[in-house]
Amino acid sequence: MSLIKNSMWNLGGFIIPTLVAIPSLGLLARYLGTEKFGLFTLAFAIVGYASIFDAGLTRAVIREIAINRNSKEEQRRIISTSTVSIGVLGCVAALFIYITIPSVQSLLNISEVSNSDAELAFKILALSIPVFLLNQVWLAYLEGHELFANINIQRVISNSCIAGLPTIFALYSATLTMAIAGLLLGRLISLFISFWFCRKIITHSGLLFDQSTLKRLIKFGGWMTVSNIISPMMVYFDRFIISNMLGANQVAYYTAPSEGVSRALNVPSALARALFPKLSKASNKSEKMHLEKISYFLIASVCCPMILLGFIYAQEIMVLWMGSEYADEPVIILRILLVGFLFNALAQIPFSKIQAAGKAHITAILHACELLPYLALLYFLSSNYFLIGVAISWSIRVTVDFVLLYSCAKNI
Repeated sequence: MSLIKNSMWNLGGFIIPTLVAIPSLGLLARYLGTEKFGLFTLAFAIVGYASIFDAGLTRAVIREIAINRNSKEEQRRIISTSTVSIGVLGCVAALFIYITIPSVQSLLNISEVSNSDAELAFKILALSIPVFLLNQVWLAYLEGHELFANINIQRVISNSCIAGLPTIFALYSATLTMAIAGLLLGRLISLFISFWFCRKIITHSGLLFDQSTLKRLIKFGGWMTVSNIISPMMVYFDRFIISNMLGANQVAYYTAPSEGVSRALNVPSALARALFPKLSKASNKSEKMHLEKISYFLIASVCCPMILLGFIYAQEIMVLWMGSEYADEPVIILRILLVGFLFNALAQIPFSKIQAAGKAHITAILHACELLPYLALLYFLSSNYFLIGVAISWSIRVTVDFVLLYSCAKNI
């Protein structure tokens, strides 16, 4: 199937849930209030950071399935081994989050009024971690086969549930606990759907563990683990800095526009996810160059109009979406983040190219080199310019990241 057709399927799989997510988040912000809504967005950050327990296996499974499409026996070993491994790692992650809840509450500087609600909510959140990780591995099997129509039918249903159920639950009781309970139910629905579509390979594979297969997956995925440790720190650390320095009630003023930009990043991600298995399977240099050129053209032609409209109508977007409380500083933050959005979108292509070539160590080393300068910049700008400084530091970081990734990808 062509890159453009796969990308369109991916885009459709993101657009429909986004049409559910945008009004749902706006309503949720109104029901929960700024502090609890800020904590809800931090819950997404915690789940995102739990990807370190993935050990890079999801990305490795996509690549290995793409390479071994003609060997059913090898595919069974890959799925059974990764399922067992991720199941164990997911339970470890859930236990870790459960144990560290008191420390997380202290770090986030939560008010006394919301403290007990947040504690119960984070306990429920811990249960969603193994569900989330296992779901990613089973979807990776379909992605390795480039079954993007199948994947995105699932994504429309499951992501719409994940986006809409927290708001529906909050209608019943406007607490963080109910919103996170809705999120957990959405994750469980998503897991059931992915199991249903992959049930043949999962049931035939069983729960056998093959050590040699795991070593091969870890050889590629091990470097991904380095990226999975560092990358979420650079993606989500700004939110925790705000909560710690300014209080949890200030997080929403940054995370609201940040969530908007994150949703928009689903557009270039749709292309990158279609590009990765194709680059992994392609052996011809001219074919890879052709795929790369098409990808840059598609991302630029789609994202530039989005950025222009976002700049012009930033205030109208924030007020209509989140309410009049978000009419001032969040508007400036949105415009700053949109600058970084362009470079972050373009960075998806060299990132996919490097990893498809089996050079995951390059992206891991780059992320490691970026971490300390970014944290220093984040601390300096947030201390002096508060939320605006946090937005500037993010945009600078993703711009530098694109330049470094592009330079490295040219030499592969």
